[in-house]
Amino acid sequence: MMRFLALGDSYMIGEEVTAVERWPAQLVHRLRQDSVDIADPLIIAQTGWTTAELSDGIDAADPQGVFDLVSLLIGVNNQYRGLSREAYRREFAGLLRRARWRRG
Repeated sequence: MMRFLALGDSYMIGEEVTAVERWPAQLVHRLRQDSVDIADPLIIAQTGWTTAELSDGIDAADPQGVFDLVSLLIGVNNQYRGLSREAYRREFAGLLRRARWRRG
């Protein structure tokens, strides 16, 4: 069975939508319709998170094992809070490295 790790902020979890309306859940539903054997997504995301906060969230959640699919949707809150582009680039690159490490 495939494993899916979804990382991000409100764009990942869908602010004010039900759990089944979230993008990761919709993707899993669609894949299952195509006979893909995939587990429910593990979602590490929160409204308002910046790249640094997502990194802390990953540390706190400590996802175990290897994932077949990893998605990363983060950054709007860095811009909204006026954080530097350089910090975003650095932190996003670090998140990409972490996401690739989690992928099998």
